[in-house]
Amino acid sequence: MGTINSIICAIISALFTVFWAHMSRRKTRVTIYCMENALLTQRPNVPGLAVFVKYENTTSIENLWRICYMLKNTGNQNIVGEGNQSSLVTKGHGLPLYTRNIKQIIQISATDNSIAELKDNTLYFKQWLPDECITIEALVESAGEKPELYIDKRDIINAKVIVKNNINK
Repeated sequence: MGTINSIICAIISALFTVFWAHMSRRKTRVTIYCMENALLTQRPNVPGLAVFVKYENTTSIENLWRICYMLKNTGNQNIVGEGNQSSLVTKGHGLPLYTRNIKQIIQISATDNSIAELKDNTLYFKQWLPDECITIEALVESAGEKPELYIDKRDIINAKVIVKNNINK
């Protein structure tokens, strides 16, 4: 009877150890939340009525969108942006932001954060701690479809990138 109890305790202990090792594994994960994706210029279906938007009084904009994304470190480890220990493939040259269905970016900024600086569609940061967020807001001209902003999981070493739509429909 004592031997059976010892075996059961050993099995439970081994299972708990394996479970704990799996759960406490270091994970690099960024979740991208689409917070806003709004078409600001919509052509009315009224014969003879023309509506247009101009940027800096010269460039005509046809499909002006306001987009807002929140990038959150949802992993359990720091993402290092600079130095020899950088988590970025570019090793100190920032984390590029990529676009889909965007003809031109009129204005883009990283707002409400002291984590990162945004230059030339690239995020520069020293360390991005777990649960910290970076908010990106932009005015863009769409190439016809809904514009999107994203990061490539291959730009962060051993990372998983998850995209979620947080817009109430």
